[in-house]
Amino acid sequence: MNKVILKSISATNFAPFADRIEFTTQIDKSKKEFLENTFTVGDETLNKVSFVYGANGSGKSFFCKILREIQRLIMWSPLTFGNTSKLLPAPLFQELEEQSQRFKFDLEYNDKPTSFSVDIILSEITYHYEFSIQDKKVIYELLTKKYRRKEVLMERTSESYKDIEVRSDFKDFASLRHSVKEDALCLAIADVLGNQLAHSLVRAINSIGIFNMASPKIPPAMGEESFSKERCEKYIKVLKKADPTLRQLKVDVAKERVKHDVDVSDFENREIITTQISVTVNAKHAIYNKGKEITGNESSAQQDDVDFFSDESLGTVKLLTMLPQLFDVLEDGGVLVLDEIENGLHLSLVKDIIKLFIDSNSNPYNAQLICTTHQPLLVDGNTRRDQVWILSKNEFGKSSMHRLSSLSTSRAKVNITNKLLENAFCCNPEPFFK
Repeated sequence: MNKVILKSISATNFAPFADRIEFTTQIDKSKKEFLENTFTVGDETLNKVSFVYGANGSGKSFFCKILREIQRLIMWSPLTFGNTSKLLPAPLFQELEEQSQRFKFDLEYNDKPTSFSVDIILSEITYHYEFSIQDKKVIYELLTKKYRRKEVLMERTSESYKDIEVRSDFKDFASLRHSVKEDALCLAIADVLGNQLAHSLVRAINSIGIFNMASPKIPPAMGEESFSKERCEKYIKVLKKADPTLRQLKVDVAKERVKHDVDVSDFENREIITTQISVTVNAKHAIYNKGKEITGNESSAQQDDVDFFSDESLGTVKLLTMLPQLFDVLEDGGVLVLDEIENGLHLSLVKDIIKLFIDSNSNPYNAQLICTTHQPLLVDGNTRRDQVWILSKNEFGKSSMHRLSSLSTSRAKVNITNKLLENAFCCNPEPFFK
């Protein structure tokens, strides 16, 4: 599969985003600064790294959740298909079934739909996908592709499958439109029923990694390949900077089939069988005697395994939980979204991570990093103004988003770090304690 490139996302009436906000990695072509931070695919030029700043409560985490919500709704839709809908009362599916969070602080938005859009690039073709949901019903859906010219592949103008039009790469789905329920996304159902383009797009969107550094954990999707011997050696080289006594990591990925009883009155004693994945990490450390590291049998006798998650520092744990995704996108391409990138990590280490994405040697496939942060020192030096986004919330609880490249001041007169510290862009909180 060609790795996904993220061009843009948007959301309307979702959490603090009452009115439409739009984010893009597409560069501002009027800015000629620091082109090494960009890459070109087809006729598009995009940023490798994007920063999202904002005060506490301005919506940074919810910005990351836009992509996660799109992924959740795509994942949810096939569960409404056929007899599977009878299984939905199971606790296993409660989180998937929840309604998208609307803007809560203005009654006007109770009767408005929640809308999302995402633009991705696969094999130099730009795909635009958007949909609107109201009261769990999909009332609009659109999929287009652009390669030299724009082409509509699928459009849905109401919750009824009768109002779904398909053409071109989606033409073979025409006879299966009746399978799309009012609360399901057509794209997701087309994927389940074998449409190849839908399958590629769903895989691409779901492959975007979203990681919260404030609550680190190894994602269930991480398999044994992420903890191969070769990979663990790479992790150790990084982690030894924080823990110089670390010598070996032993990672066990255990898979267990779990049966869940379904509480529905269909007299069929239904069960759902899922795979539960657990990851155990043990570490071996160097043992010293009079300043010299012990080797051989004497060392083995004293080197008890250390439970990584309970005995290592929180910063080291956060680093390990993030490293598999970091190496995945750097080695293969793709998109990684990090919420609060500096949480628990030293500033120098965070800047090193950013450099890995900027450098074409360590990032040969133009992987993209999107990170939310409070740290103004991340954007000193060679940072393009169109890499920096600001989230702010007004007195009515509405969050808005704008890009620093929209400022008319010339680059020579703007020190981004100083301006952030001075709150020139309104992304710092008001004084909490006076």
